[in-house]
Amino acid sequence: MGSRNVRPGSAQSAVGGISKSRTYGERAVRRGEFIGDDAGWPEAASHPDGFTYTATWRPAPLTATGDDTPTGPVLILHTPAGRPLADALAARHAADDVIHVELGTVTRQSAPGRWELDATAPDAPAALRDTLPRPRTVYFLGGLRDAAEDGPAELERAEESGVRALFRCAKHLVIPTAATRRNDWKIVTNDAWPVAGGRVANPYAAALAGMARVLENEHRHWSVPVVDLGLDGRLPGPGSPCLHELAALIAAEPAERGARVAHRDGVRYRQALRPVTLPPADGAAIRTGGTYAVVGGAGGIGLEMARFLARDHGARVALIGRSPLDEDRRRRIADADPDGSRLLYVRADASDEDGLRAGLARIHERFGPVRGVFHSALDHTAGLVRHLDDAALRAGLAAKTGISVALASVFGAEPLDFLLFFSSAQSFLGDPGLAGYAAGSTFQDAYAHALDQRLPFPVRGINWGYWGTVGAVAGAGYREWLTRQGFRSISPREGWDTVLRTLAGPETQVLALPAEDVLLKRLGLGGELRAAYTRPPAPTPMPATARIR
Repeated sequence: MGSRNVRPGSAQSAVGGISKSRTYGERAVRRGEFIGDDAGWPEAASHPDGFTYTATWRPAPLTATGDDTPTGPVLILHTPAGRPLADALAARHAADDVIHVELGTVTRQSAPGRWELDATAPDAPAALRDTLPRPRTVYFLGGLRDAAEDGPAELERAEESGVRALFRCAKHLVIPTAATRRNDWKIVTNDAWPVAGGRVANPYAAALAGMARVLENEHRHWSVPVVDLGLDGRLPGPGSPCLHELAALIAAEPAERGARVAHRDGVRYRQALRPVTLPPADGAAIRTGGTYAVVGGAGGIGLEMARFLARDHGARVALIGRSPLDEDRRRRIADADPDGSRLLYVRADASDEDGLRAGLARIHERFGPVRGVFHSALDHTAGLVRHLDDAALRAGLAAKTGISVALASVFGAEPLDFLLFFSSAQSFLGDPGLAGYAAGSTFQDAYAHALDQRLPFPVRGINWGYWGTVGAVAGAGYREWLTRQGFRSISPREGWDTVLRTLAGPETQVLALPAEDVLLKRLGLGGELRAAYTRPPAPTPMPATARIR
């Protein structure tokens, strides 16, 4: 950032916009999507009032005791490391039929009331569907982990027993038997968020929060709150005196839709959004003539970033993408860089460290050391959880989780001024059909905070709303539909100014969302989360199918 030393902030990826999606049966699931570098409105909007917010954690003592927990079969899904807490939770349901399912490597019954489930097999939960009782309450403890070294191998392990396991168990175990019945879940994680200034020791678990929000929006009778425990990166073992206290905290949580709760040092917190005023746009955040990398740079928003970097700051920009440099991409890049001196397309799978390192070597050879990195990549197939296949979920996650982890590893040794993730407002909305996208976005939110705490350069994250003039989806039908939902467009210049203001400011995570009151109320802005959010409308069918890359 030139001569300026900007403190770290958070970054997020996944631009705003409507995605192209696949159609399942007679329904195209396209409700509330902000997901595309590939979206557009014909005219830009102007927003004289602020439209930026940040996530915060506010003390929120319980107003209910939790004694009205419904009776009925209880399903506890946990890893071997979470078994002690699972046993403590079971003790609080002594009058209920409790079934333990341990996420491991085989599928079998290990003892009366206890099963093991192969968490690596996508269809393994279906084998238990007709064997287990239909649950009334579900505890998911797959997000509980000891702090571990960051990297692709740890991410893979965490997703197998975490967000992917939740997806598979919901799809194959619970949805077939309780899709239209009341079902109370509690998703339990640890150290996933920067609550009360604490360390983010387990950012991988944060993907569960996005998945949880989508599950309850797809099933109106479900509540899927998330409870994050402050354990400083170490899970309690068998016999630990804190187990029963932790179980009591979890069991006491009400079955409240949309809730994200954290416990730290005896204080209960709740996530909320608050307006934030960013500093004025400061061009000093970008080095004149510096070298920058934009992952997903041949897409709509990524290419807009490259255009501003080259035009306004004389920067040299590497556009990293996994697709071949076809004629359409050549044309768009040539339009942004007529003389061909400032933009370089680097073909690489950014989720693969070796491929990304090879791409970085090309950038060094052509442009020299990289000063800043933008993550603007996305691979998403929309579909309700009951229809979404495992491969599509993995691809949607990898574009955010895998690429983010690889970027931190490969570019961590570069003399960066910043690393910036583009995420989505779907982190907070979790609309139906967007399970992988929302889960990847909440991962990026937490991961940005974790990196910001340990890397020597700033990390920032922007949860984008809807960019209206970038991309192919510019028809009147989309504009009218989004207007009814309360969305307002971000113009490219407004977006770039928001980037500069975010880089100049102290906030790690910024939500950029021009919106009407109807949408802001869904997010609890101006007060606590509204009761109206507890019964969201059904998915709205929209046209078009295809996968965004």
